[in-house]
Amino acid sequence: MRIGRTLPPAAAPIHFRDLLSGIAGIIRGQRETERFRDELRDYFGVPHCYLVSSGQAALTLILLALKEVAPQRDEVLIPAFTCYSVPASIVASGLKVRLCDIDPQTCDFNFEQLQTLLEGKRLLGIVPTHLFGLPADVARLKKITEGRGVFLVEDAAQAMGSEWEGEKLGTLGDVGFFSLGRGKALSTVEGGVILTRCDKLGRRLDQAFARIEEYSVLQTLTLFIYALALTVLMRPWLFWLPKNLPFLRLGETVYETDFPLRKLTGLQAGLARNWRHKLKGFQKTRCARVSEWHSFFLPFSFLVRLPASTPLLRFPMILPTADSARMILASGARRGLGIAPSYPSAVHHIPELASGFVGQEFPAAAEVVRRLITIPVHGYVGRNDRKKIFSLFSQVKDGPQ
Repeated sequence: MRIGRTLPPAAAPIHFRDLLSGIAGIIRGQRETERFRDELRDYFGVPHCYLVSSGQAALTLILLALKEVAPQRDEVLIPAFTCYSVPASIVASGLKVRLCDIDPQTCDFNFEQLQTLLEGKRLLGIVPTHLFGLPADVARLKKITEGRGVFLVEDAAQAMGSEWEGEKLGTLGDVGFFSLGRGKALSTVEGGVILTRCDKLGRRLDQAFARIEEYSVLQTLTLFIYALALTVLMRPWLFWLPKNLPFLRLGETVYETDFPLRKLTGLQAGLARNWRHKLKGFQKTRCARVSEWHSFFLPFSFLVRLPASTPLLRFPMILPTADSARMILASGARRGLGIAPSYPSAVHHIPELASGFVGQEFPAAAEVVRRLITIPVHGYVGRNDRKKIFSLFSQVKDGPQ
């Protein structure tokens, strides 16, 4: 167990002034959430915006609404390498998970394989994912799916505020969503945002949103205590403490289909006050870190079609071998450098889902799980941390992929 300075893998710091804004938000109640919603609608240029309790809740609400729009369709296609909450939301919505392998150089869909998966009338939606903030090629997906009656649900959970070719991520598909959870581009401790320009879908989302519950007083109080704890314990000199408490499950990826669908509170909207200014500051810091990592780690990185200044949430790299990835992860953990693995398995190997994919293989997704690691890019990464990370990677002797 490490005791001492430890970097979190990702962080969007909450400060004490944010907590005060959160308390004010509790007092303002619905006025505060409406303010936040209206600011988001204006910034992203969409007529419909919904604020919920998590990114997972956002995706679930979207899928429930889409089921009502096209009840004859019941399948959702996702990358075989993605966050566990994506397939969990599909299952929680009463829909079926379909998988497409990925391009290991981008973590986007393998478009050659994807072309073969579009036949039939049961496909309800496709979920392109901006994993770690790496922009998925939504424009290409639009061309491929045009006229097929398939909805594009843009997973921008890890990419709030980012743009690609002049367009804001989260607004490129039929509907998009962000996560406001701990360690995302902007954090309200927990939370999610849904955006759409589609009036037909907006009407269904209005109905679905009206049906979900609100946080109780006790749940709101618990959320505030959690926000206070994060304000203190996410700092590197204290992060070792929650990291070493197993019941907090920090860093764990868990497949859960039983999760709450709630409306965002005034507390969370208050924590987000001045969000555009905060988001811009976080992005500036992340861009600087990404540029530095890009120049040093270019032989390993996925940044094939991205400028070096992309504000990634974490900097992903694919190492030469699974052994070299394990060595870097173990050494980084001993030094508290915030170097983290990817998800524990590809989607078809998640125990709760594996029986549905017997005989199906997604080799690129499985290999990326073994060799992908991420480097932190947030504002807590100091000069000495960067020196230690550079030194650590100089030990990788196998050469780049």
